[in-house]
Amino acid sequence: MLIVLAALLVTAAVALSAPDTGSDPWPNARPWRDERPAPAAQGGLEPGAPVDAGPGGLGARQPGEQVAPFAAPAGKPVAIHTADLPANEASGLVASRRFPGVFYWLRDGGGATAQRPRAALWTIKLGADAHALPVRRGENFPFAQVFAAPNGDWEDVVLDDDDNLWIGDIGANDCVSEQYLYRTLEPEPDTDDPFFVTAKWPVSFPDPAEGCRTRNAEAMLWLDGELYLFAKTANSPVYRAVFPAERGADVELEPVAEFDAAVNKISVSTVSTDRTRLTVAGHARYWVFAADPALRGDAYLKRALQGRPVHTGTFASRAGNASVEGGSYVPGTHDLLFVAENKEMFLLPDAPSAAAAR
Repeated sequence: MLIVLAALLVTAAVALSAPDTGSDPWPNARPWRDERPAPAAQGGLEPGAPVDAGPGGLGARQPGEQVAPFAAPAGKPVAIHTADLPANEASGLVASRRFPGVFYWLRDGGGATAQRPRAALWTIKLGADAHALPVRRGENFPFAQVFAAPNGDWEDVVLDDDDNLWIGDIGANDCVSEQYLYRTLEPEPDTDDPFFVTAKWPVSFPDPAEGCRTRNAEAMLWLDGELYLFAKTANSPVYRAVFPAERGADVELEPVAEFDAAVNKISVSTVSTDRTRLTVAGHARYWVFAADPALRGDAYLKRALQGRPVHTGTFASRAGNASVEGGSYVPGTHDLLFVAENKEMFLLPDAPSAAAAR
């Protein structure tokens, strides 16, 4: 036994003292490489083309460079009309006021993983020529977790006058689910900071159908210091939220108006920066209404909803029906950005003449 142990020790000593020949101990091992198509194949820039992503921006990934799994192609814009969002069930979209070009969207369902969570807000940064730009460390569509706000059925997100983001957990397809409004702080989108909930309010509709506790809703609107919710039903009635003096008490919903035109079951509502347009959308079609910018709050909505659409259009989905559930005006323009449950995005004008010119 002693002779065997001595032989093993001598062998180990020789191996440790042997020079490194540079040989690969696992010659058949295959290193992991990012073999996904380059963004150019998705309508982005040519491979290797330099990208100006602003101060501290990232250049194009070099040929053969390895990246970690789930990382977006570094520093490359991708075309909105051909790119897919990184997760399905997109619902809700709002433009940031503090960070130009930045939009936030959320998910109303689908499976959740560490890379595709549900209790999170996701970011799009819209650049020139209808491209989505990198936001955080080369990621085009990063997410940030939302703490203390479980995603029962999130449907929309809006921005208030103080730059707080409001998440509407307002889906109730079963007409009995509990519904909540969450107010969150907006972090820097190019950091890993999460969204922190600063307030939570329960809410329910005052006029549900017989046998129901509430109404299903998918669209919200912040207008002139007030929060409005649209019920997803015939003529899409809109309600103004009346917040209680006591935080955490139930929010009451006051009926305001409903559409005179055949606009039913909407999932999107947004107002242009100049307040001359109110656009709403369902899964397959959007409607643009003229609005009087001199009117405020309830009066603004009543006047717009009484008119007929000045323009309407459909979403040319590659899948046939994209199921659009989020949309927002691009600030300072009459262009509209929409997101769909099947991961598609649409950037469209709100007038037929502009559509024909593109």
